Amino acid sequence: QDEDGLMDLSPPRLPGRHQFANAAAAIAAVKAAGLEISHRVADKAMANVTWPGRMQKLPQGRLTELAPKGADIWLDGGHNPGAGVVVAEALAEQEEKNPRPLFLISGMINTKDQSGYFSAFKGLVRHVYTVPVSLSEASVPNDELAIRAVEAGLSAEPVSSVANALMLL
Repeated sequence: QDEDGLMDLSPPRLPGRHQFANAAAAIAAVKAAGLEISHRVADKAMANVTWPGRMQKLPQGRLTELAPKGADIWLDGGHNPGAGVVVAEALAEQEEKNPRPLFLISGMINTKDQSGYFSAFKGLVRHVYTVPVSLSEASVPNDELAIRAVEAGLSAEPVSSVANALMLL
């Protein structure tokens, strides 16, 4: 809703309550750029929006086959405390609908607030597996990252890869 009126739209296709605010910001940006956006176009955008790497449920494939049967694997590139909060909220919403153990597999670079990110998951995740970010010289060593997770109040252990973490679930 703005000075032009109210748009009663379908919910955003992306998971998480924060996506409503993101959708509103996107529509406001379009309008601020001086472009028109019809109700039909905005509603279609809500139904079709994707954001690879942000609360993305992975389809069947090599990684999902390593996890226990029936497990859902979610990918999110969030790396700051604010992202930790919204990712944790979105995962908590999923857990309310379908209660199952939640494990976090995480790799980070050294310019990020690792403990701040992990603190959002306290009381939500059963265990954290930390992995190196193999394509970055700024990767936090997985053993150091596990310490940051423990400092945030989580149970954590370093593993050598995402594949190894999935096989431990």
